Amino acid sequence: MGLWSSFKSAVSSAVSTVKSVASKAWDTAKSAASKAIDWMADEAENFVGKVKEVWATVKPHVVRIAPIVSNALKAIPYPWAQTAAVAIEKGLQALLALENSPILKKAEQAILWAAKAARHFREKFLTPDEAKEAEQRQEDLQEAMDAMQTEEQRQSIRFAAVINDYVLVQTRIQAILEQDNLTDFNHYLRLRATQKLLKAAEKTLNTAQNINEISADDSFLLRIGADLLAENPQLSDADAGRLDQLIKRRFNGKSLIPFVFEEMICAWETKYQNMEAKWDQANKNLAVLKRQAKQLDVKMKIEPLTQVEVEQLTELKNEIATATHQLKQQAEENRAMQSYVHAAEGFLQVLEKSAEQFEEEGRDYIVDDVAIVGRLLIDCAQNGKQWNELSEDEKSLITDYANIFAEDSKKRNQDLIEAEVA
Repeated sequence: MGLWSSFKSAVSSAVSTVKSVASKAWDTAKSAASKAIDWMADEAENFVGKVKEVWATVKPHVVRIAPIVSNALKAIPYPWAQTAAVAIEKGLQALLALENSPILKKAEQAILWAAKAARHFREKFLTPDEAKEAEQRQEDLQEAMDAMQTEEQRQSIRFAAVINDYVLVQTRIQAILEQDNLTDFNHYLRLRATQKLLKAAEKTLNTAQNINEISADDSFLLRIGADLLAENPQLSDADAGRLDQLIKRRFNGKSLIPFVFEEMICAWETKYQNMEAKWDQANKNLAVLKRQAKQLDVKMKIEPLTQVEVEQLTELKNEIATATHQLKQQAEENRAMQSYVHAAEGFLQVLEKSAEQFEEEGRDYIVDDVAIVGRLLIDCAQNGKQWNELSEDEKSLITDYANIFAEDSKKRNQDLIEAEVA
């Protein structure tokens, strides 16, 4: 699955931990859920339409949040920025103390760039050429960091790296939002994961009293965010493992794969809710047509209709027939979408939780269904099978499984929206 295949080791580790306390059936369920989530993301367009269509649904929310966050940040003072100049000075002194080396000049230039950019880094965006320079600064600063002897010295380099990566990340996010150039769901997931990582780093920037409170973890989050939106993103097993641990600490115990893939489910949930709203409106419109036709039918029983009214009644009955067919078709599409979205929520919960948690919730009965439903959906993804091509028993199985997690899917979507605004 491209980049996300790097996460499989984290999932495998989680599954191996579960083996000591759970049944073989639960191990199978974990494996099936992981495969199903992989396939549903990789083949998402077979389920929920083109990524651009789904993106058009969720983009207004993502774009709406941006100015809210920006304005909130401008109103908050940043005491840590007042200590930045001291840290930079110490960093430069440390560099000067090193033997003459290729990294000396490059790192010095990077730190000086960061010192200037720090004055307005939240409003700074890079041109394509400047973005390439920022990518080079990433390498230069990391090389300089490795050469430093003390944490105090590394902190000044870290400050420059945070500023550099912050500007690079927000530039890449802005480019995606402005150009609407999402290519697939993997690209969408990388965007949403990066936005959340950027916000996590911002929490530190919002509250830090001095530069020392901006840690290596914050620098790492921003570097990973920048990497995820690179043209050819790479994520090593070591970085995936470290990111998994950081996410658990900063996102209430959530692990890496749910952190990423819940964005896919929430995008689908948003589209499903829009589809339901579309059906509701169409149903109301049909009710109006039926009421108008009924009025003419009643009148016709009392007195002859005029020629205009006869034509109007004929036209109304034709419109009712067409609208009824379209409403039925929309309802079928909605049922399919609902089943896919809420089944995916179930798979995600299997990855998030332990067998004991499912048992405490009284949901341990679904363990046997995970593998079966997962195989059905993977079959749909691999072979392009549509909902109406499934047997009634298969539809019923998926629907029953999905219904268990319907409310959880809606709650996850709402929680993420509220977290964005907070």
